[in-house]
Amino acid sequence: MTDPVVAGTALIDRCHRDLVAPLLPAGQPLWDVHAHLGEDEDGSVLDVELLTGEARRFGVERTFVFPFRHADVAAYREQNDAVIAAAASSDGMLIPFCRVEPGPGDVAELARALDAGARGIKLHPLTGRFEVGHPLVASALELAEARSLPVLLHAGRGIATFAARLEPMLERHPAAQVILAHAGIGDQEASIETAARHPNLVFDVAVWNLLDIVALVARVAPEQILYGTDAPYYGHACSQAKVLLALRAAGVEQRHVRAMLWDNAARIAGGRSPDSPSPPVGARVAGFDYRRLRAHEYLLACAPLVWTRQPDLLQALRLARHAVGNPGNRELEAACEMIDLAALCWAQELEQGSRREILSLSWTTFRLLEFADALILCS
Repeated sequence: MTDPVVAGTALIDRCHRDLVAPLLPAGQPLWDVHAHLGEDEDGSVLDVELLTGEARRFGVERTFVFPFRHADVAAYREQNDAVIAAAASSDGMLIPFCRVEPGPGDVAELARALDAGARGIKLHPLTGRFEVGHPLVASALELAEARSLPVLLHAGRGIATFAARLEPMLERHPAAQVILAHAGIGDQEASIETAARHPNLVFDVAVWNLLDIVALVARVAPEQILYGTDAPYYGHACSQAKVLLALRAAGVEQRHVRAMLWDNAARIAGGRSPDSPSPPVGARVAGFDYRRLRAHEYLLACAPLVWTRQPDLLQALRLARHAVGNPGNRELEAACEMIDLAALCWAQELEQGSRREILSLSWTTFRLLEFADALILCS
């Protein structure tokens, strides 16, 4: 019998090749604005060879890279230098960002790393460590404005609402380019309103819930949306599936697709806001039918179970498959195949999966689910 994890990886690659890659504009390169490099305290690892190999395989020619989390400024100094060195030997594929957390010498380390060759700043607020309102964030924006470079700011789960604290900083530093990671879901509603007033605030799409991406496309200028993966936690095959299928479903023009995949990141890397943001290009009211929305909800319910290494005791995958019913088209057939295979992968990974990395146990299962979800919602 074929190993379901091996089969799952092959299915993801096949579906990307057959169903997603054809949606890319002809000759279109991609720019990933969100990737880690090195090793994290949770065991996650991403080295240069794997990162650049996957990038080449999926048409990604530039990537913003930065260190994982470390304990103190001294450790960040070492890792910032390692990322800068890796980028210097990458033939331009990797764009190095420096990173710190609050502590003695934090701003000085950012300035030192920028002098040494870093071309952006990454900060990761998290409740219990620091929030967006911390003075370090304001100092990072001041540096970014002075040096015409971007700041990538964690804006996903695990933080307090932040838009009200961030907006005064954007007003004081209108030339600082700020990327909200993870579609800004930590405070998305207020962030979308803030972005309408501040074109230097943009969003990446590194998020698991496709509806968060659909919400951005519907309510944010296309010049303020960027392709990003959060590698190694998400991969290019599924990230491209979510973005490109959502853009196709919204009827987004090719020029805006190109902007989200490359042009916006290139502009922001040079420290520039859009000259004149366009109106949002998606539908203000989502038009999903009940069958597909039900399947989406059941698949979404599986994600935290997979991440926390729990079995599917409620059989949510079966409910998702039942909600789809008779597929009726090629994309839904592929989604059903992914759901069926995810059930096998889930059981095997619970029994045999590696415990070295926090998510290695569930990589294949989760990626099958997120790809299937995109096909179901947007086919």
